[in-house]
Amino acid sequence: MVAVWAAVTVAAVLASGPLEDVRVASGTSLLARGAESARVLNVQARQSGRVVPALVVYERSGGLRPADVAAARSHLDRFAAVPHVAGTASEPVPSADGQALQVTVLLSGEPGVLISPLVERLRAIASEGNPPGLVAHVSGAGGAAADYVDSFHRVDGTLLTLSLVVVLLVLLAVYRSPVLWAIPMLAVVVAYLCSTAAVYALARSGVLTLRAATPEVFTVLVFGVATDYALLLVARFRERLRVTADQSAALRGALSGGIRTVVASALTVAGGVGCLVVADTHALRSIGAASAVGILVTTAVMVTLLPALLLLGGRRAFWPSTPHPGDPARDGVWRGVAGFVGQRPRLAWAGSALLLTVLCAGLTTLDASGIPPSSLFTTRTDSVAGHDALRRHYPAGAPVVVLARQDSSAAVARALNGAPGVSSVRQGPPARWRTFDVVLAAEPNTPDAHRLVTDLRATLRAAAGGAALVGGFTTELLDVRDAALDDALLVVPLILLVVGVILVVLLRSLVAPLLLMGTVVLSFAATLGLCSALFTQLLGYPVMDASFALYAFVFLVAFGVDYNIFLMARVREESVRLDTREATLRALRATGGVITAAGVVLAAAFFVLTALTLVPVVQLGLLVAIGVVIDTVVVRSFLVPALAHHMGRRIWWPARAAS
Repeated sequence: MVAVWAAVTVAAVLASGPLEDVRVASGTSLLARGAESARVLNVQARQSGRVVPALVVYERSGGLRPADVAAARSHLDRFAAVPHVAGTASEPVPSADGQALQVTVLLSGEPGVLISPLVERLRAIASEGNPPGLVAHVSGAGGAAADYVDSFHRVDGTLLTLSLVVVLLVLLAVYRSPVLWAIPMLAVVVAYLCSTAAVYALARSGVLTLRAATPEVFTVLVFGVATDYALLLVARFRERLRVTADQSAALRGALSGGIRTVVASALTVAGGVGCLVVADTHALRSIGAASAVGILVTTAVMVTLLPALLLLGGRRAFWPSTPHPGDPARDGVWRGVAGFVGQRPRLAWAGSALLLTVLCAGLTTLDASGIPPSSLFTTRTDSVAGHDALRRHYPAGAPVVVLARQDSSAAVARALNGAPGVSSVRQGPPARWRTFDVVLAAEPNTPDAHRLVTDLRATLRAAAGGAALVGGFTTELLDVRDAALDDALLVVPLILLVVGVILVVLLRSLVAPLLLMGTVVLSFAATLGLCSALFTQLLGYPVMDASFALYAFVFLVAFGVDYNIFLMARVREESVRLDTREATLRALRATGGVITAAGVVLAAAFFVLTALTLVPVVQLGLLVAIGVVIDTVVVRSFLVPALAHHMGRRIWWPARAAS
């Protein structure tokens, strides 16, 4: 088995490459299928080639000088000469206060053209030969896209290193052995390499598309899940080594229940995140598909390669804490927790539920209307600096793009001129789809801007029906928010159904799955409330991404049920020989340490995402990390076992308890 996986791993490494190489960063990457703003981008691409506008803004405090204007004009020909630059849309446009100039440069957005090098070249040109005191920035969609992509490029290697270090430190802390840590670590690395190769191959063949932060989330997810399964199987093996001197028999005993639990856990997590593939938002489908593939490949590695490595290492791999038949289990802390739950189950579950309910109060601070471009990064990027300069010196307005079929362009022009909230309209040249550049009298990404976009769409639909489309950056933010709500209404019930069915099959009960799902949903709400208050009151993140709550639900429900499976599958095993209440306490003592260690690994793995400079990814990493800790410490340690103990054999209804 080891030889087979060694050969597979070598072949996988040779045949694949970094997931960054197959990441797609097109203009519709973060939009939803069928969104009107996405249709506008596609029409523009078919008609005149996809272009991405970059705004070069020159600024001097105290007022521009003639030399400043001359320097900006001298850059126009150099901008146009850069490969994959379609040209400049205008001469430098001065601001009303005389302190800034604005130049629009059109970049090619065709597939295969990398925006980051183009913007880097523009920034170099815009800063060369300027008079002292003249500052230049590249902002707009092009500048923001380049900074967005660069935020991943700078940390991908760091993210992988931190993930490895986190796993190593946790394994050393859990096993306190100079040898044993290497066995699960080797299996985890093989799982990562093989799952990465599988996703890379699927992306290269076009079966799935990697978008947004998919490679980064995929990395921490695979490392966390692989380590969790390793901890569970190693703990079961060590437990059996304290029962029998035959190492092969000990491994068979460990795998008899361990593999069933791991597979059920993997199906739950893969099924939960895999439900994202039905979403309309491209980024959600990307993360769901890649994560599901990664979890399934990881599971195959952990239930085949890891047991083979454990058998080769044998009892001596646990040195200096070598387990022998008759050795007592080291469960002092969890014996105390189990004693408290067994003596006061009502206090344990009522207190836990009350604590989680109190944390839900933070939901009143939740604002998931979408993060504006100026707040997208944790550091002050050049595009953000340019955005702020534009706001200081140019009139505030929400830009939108209106496309009208040629035969309806006159009616659309009349409707635009009479539409409320329209500050200016600039009509493009005749074409199959005529372009109107419109500015609305509202700050971008505000409720007023969203209301004006909605009203404008209704006005144009009445004037031209489907012959007019409203797009542009302002409408994209609105479409993302609306798509996130639609996706949530579809994905959330589907996840609950998929996970519930898996629990019913695993536990052969209806009551236990309902109970577990209820505790996980309560844990999710408490985590979201706590993190919302944390983000808004302490960390200065007043707004969350529109899809944030859905991401949080998917990961926290999947992982919450995952750890409950570790516990309740063991309760089910023990209930064959014991009363359900005693089986619950024994399962809590046996699994408490390993599940807590697994939770620490997963929380630390997702916390690594805070190394990125993108606020939505930082928020996701913090939320999953905090949620996993809450789940392992409160839900799985007290709430679930206390409820199971309180209900006794009734928890297995309609099946009859074996005892």
